[in-house]
Amino acid sequence: KKQTKRPSKSTGGGSGSAFFVTNKGHIITNYHVVENCRSTPKIKYKNQDVEAKVIAKDTTLDLALLKAELRNTKYVSLSGDQPKKLQRIIASGYPFGEYISDDLKFSSVIVSALKGPGDDSTLVQIDAALNPGNSGGPIVDEESGKLVAVSVMGMKKSISEGQNFGIKTSSVKNFLQTNRIKVPSSWFGASDVAKLLEDTTLYTFCR
Repeated sequence: KKQTKRPSKSTGGGSGSAFFVTNKGHIITNYHVVENCRSTPKIKYKNQDVEAKVIAKDTTLDLALLKAELRNTKYVSLSGDQPKKLQRIIASGYPFGEYISDDLKFSSVIVSALKGPGDDSTLVQIDAALNPGNSGGPIVDEESGKLVAVSVMGMKKSISEGQNFGIKTSSVKNFLQTNRIKVPSSWFGASDVAKLLEDTTLYTFCR
């Protein structure tokens, strides 16, 4: 009865999207993005390949916490509000990796439902066109730039178009707290959400 589609398992390697959640190099992505890595995952940061070790994972939620040895200045703040239907959001990431281009891609969409397949209340449904490579990327509020969800999967194209899902911020927050990561409050304004996402969304890959 699987109606959703995630990247199939392979012998190793892969790529996806990720984003900073602190100014100390802590990064969130999906677990399935790094699940088959035979080497330490890396991120593209300021045109450099930087190692980002997996320091925690939750296979049920499909979340992974990475840590890079760098001090980034910007990060995505976690929203304290629950998502709402028709809320305007922006999904960012690297669909199809760098096959199309190495430029960050945006989709401006809405929250279309507050549950995922099987009435899964940890997920939110969005009408963004998520594709392989979007996995692990942030979905933020269009005005505040705060995290609403993490892109995770979509319905099989043979079943439906535009039925895609993200892991709610509340689950991400619990995951970080369980792993004793103190998430800082944002001190900077998000008047330019596009610039914020350009500074915080990462291309992650491994062999």
